[in-house]
Amino acid sequence: MSVLAKAAAAIDLVARSHEPVRLSDAATALGMPKSSAHRLLGDLVDSDLLRRDASGRFLLGIRLLTWGQAAESSFDIRGLALPHMRRLSELTGETVNLHVPQGEYRVCVATQAGANIAFAPVVVGQALPLGIGATGKLLLAFSPEPLRTDVLEELRRTGRPVPSADELARIRGLRWATSQNEQEVGMSAGATVVTGVGGKVLAALAVGGDVERLPQARLDALREDVLRAAAAIADGITGAEG
Repeated sequence: MSVLAKAAAAIDLVARSHEPVRLSDAATALGMPKSSAHRLLGDLVDSDLLRRDASGRFLLGIRLLTWGQAAESSFDIRGLALPHMRRLSELTGETVNLHVPQGEYRVCVATQAGANIAFAPVVVGQALPLGIGATGKLLLAFSPEPLRTDVLEELRRTGRPVPSADELARIRGLRWATSQNEQEVGMSAGATVVTGVGGKVLAALAVGGDVERLPQARLDALREDVLRAAAAIADGITGAEG
């Protein structure tokens, strides 16, 4: 394995971890002697690709944040998503929306009206709160803990329905959220995440329509179709297509 491949494997390891990584754990996961892992991780720290916390454990470095922002701006998620959204809309007959998270809100960046549309689709550029509706609950479930706490507190303060910790955990496990009469009375929706490099959640893909046409049983039946469309978009983002 080349030095570059080893460095990439080390960064991937830290990126996938849900907590700072100890040197011994990194060495074991990378299949390297502890001394070799120490040199490799130290070089990555010196290059600002990794950093150490107060206990000497490793986290992602600030340079990766800059690279990530540049990478995300280099592709058009809306353009990549629209062909798959059109196919999903044709398959289901329902409206398909794509939302990206923006702080305590989600913003619609693309919509494809379905043949069975009974309500006007969400307007592109419209910002809606997290925690409400299928897409709102989905993106909240995958949000960082501090943001999730703030959103839940705001929902309680304003007297809105608050998704439980169990519901959010179930959404993360299934990568699927549904709602009926939540964001708008008479509307039903199901949503899943669109991910980028390293599994980062970039957006939410949702199918929605009249609650009479989309009862819970049909939403559940459409789950695999929505997940396949989201996976196809993710493949386009990460370069896995072709």
